[in-house]
Amino acid sequence: MNGNGRVSPRPLPQKMGFSESEGDGTMSFGASSSLRRKNTGCGGSCRRCCLKFADAEHHDLLEHDASCMDVLKHFFTGRSLDRRSARKQKLTRSIHLQGRLRQAAGEADPSDLGMLEGAVSGLAVEDQMDSWPIFIVLQSLAAVTLWVVFASQADGGFEEALAGLESVAVGWTTMLTHRDCTDLRWEVWRWLSYQYTHSGVWHIGFNTLLVLAVGIRLEMYHGHIRTFLVFNLGVVCSALNFVVTDGHAELVGMSGGAYALMGMTFGSLMLNWADTRYRRPELFILLFLFACDVGMAYFDSIVKESSTSHSAHFGGYISGFILGILIGRNLDDEEAAEYAASLKWERCLQKFMLLLGLVLLIFVIVWMAQWPPRTIYDLTPWCWHRQVFNQTLFPEFRFHCVRCQDAQCINEFSQMGFVEQVSFRVCSTTGWSYSQVNP
Repeated sequence: MNGNGRVSPRPLPQKMGFSESEGDGTMSFGASSSLRRKNTGCGGSCRRCCLKFADAEHHDLLEHDASCMDVLKHFFTGRSLDRRSARKQKLTRSIHLQGRLRQAAGEADPSDLGMLEGAVSGLAVEDQMDSWPIFIVLQSLAAVTLWVVFASQADGGFEEALAGLESVAVGWTTMLTHRDCTDLRWEVWRWLSYQYTHSGVWHIGFNTLLVLAVGIRLEMYHGHIRTFLVFNLGVVCSALNFVVTDGHAELVGMSGGAYALMGMTFGSLMLNWADTRYRRPELFILLFLFACDVGMAYFDSIVKESSTSHSAHFGGYISGFILGILIGRNLDDEEAAEYAASLKWERCLQKFMLLLGLVLLIFVIVWMAQWPPRTIYDLTPWCWHRQVFNQTLFPEFRFHCVRCQDAQCINEFSQMGFVEQVSFRVCSTTGWSYSQVNP
């Protein structure tokens, strides 16, 4: 210890043990036996490190030069590599021990995502993303642009403006089955055109976010044509399901296509379950989103004031699921020779889905053929409704909801003194005071 109270480093030993008999500035490892602890204060591990560093040419000879002396000085002045190596090995053993303890306890390493990954024997879905999401981006851009441009010009509030393609052709693009007993069922362009009109910033924002979040990955895997077909057929099927379940209302928005993409994701996951690495997290997310929509549908059914058409969501979801199985990309088809057993049950599933789709389509067409229109929740047909105040017909001092099926009934109520328009949802809640029923 020096006068400052510090420990002085060990001096470099005078006797290094080099026996350089040839005078060439080198010595063999075997000749280094005199490099011992009693001379250097360095243990076996330290000696091996010194000899390794001093043998710069890796030819089992030590270079007795300035570089060798620098290396020896580094290790013999108290900064031994043994100490650092020991600390590193101790830390490594500690990390491995913690991992083994977690594994024995059945716990997952928080930094390891392997638990989310399933085994894939052949091609993996995640490795087959070879298409750019051109359609999804253009579809979202078109819907957002149409709404923003015309909503900014609307007289009412920007946030709740009904705008889009309907702003260009008023009364011609939204999905309707009738307007005051004017039959609109077979104006088939409405089955597609309604997707480019939205009823507010939250409506367009949610639909666009859902289309991008679900559709980008789908188009990258399934390609442009499949994604385009599923999206637009989902829009059509949503409109048809809307006619059956809520045919007296008006439908706008591309949520049918968005939910068709969700259904396609579910169908594709079922078809490519063994070929998807992260199948369990994907299934969990899909079930969570579906449960959220079911919960919102139940809440809206209680509130009775929501304008959200969950029937359209359901129609899009079912159509996307069926189409995803029927025309979705199947990796087992690309490896048919190795996965013949899987293809057998998948072919049976596709046949069943084809039959189910045809049955549902025939049912919808037959239902639409009825006039006046009706829904499965209200089997009374009607195509015109108003609220009237007439104490001769209705003694109570209030307005009463009435609905008609033909022109004669409409003329009778239209000639009364107090006739006002009202939402049919309000009348469904408060009750219909008169409903025309033809024999």
